[in-house]
Amino acid sequence: MTVNDPGEDRALVEAVLADLTAAADRWEALVSEAEHITYTADLGDVRAVVNADGRLLELVLGAHTVTEYTHDELADRINSVFAALRDEAYADNLARYGSELQ
Repeated sequence: MTVNDPGEDRALVEAVLADLTAAADRWEALVSEAEHITYTADLGDVRAVVNADGRLLELVLGAHTVTEYTHDELADRINSVFAALRDEAYADNLARYGSELQ
């Protein structure tokens, strides 16, 4: 049976805690950065802004969109603006992190 020196155990625990604290700080910095990243797509008559988490922050429809477009046409325009947002987020992720979205 081997008995460890209490000083060695304490040093190991402190090293592990320091690593965990550093990892938590890095994660917090990434989350903070992500909260400030936004993506915008503007098709002229439909404009949308989302954050990096995918939360819709703004959706602006031109005044004529609700009177001149059919339900299906309006749905297509909104889907088009969301597709543009996805493309922008995908390109930004590749530029920032150099990998596919996970």
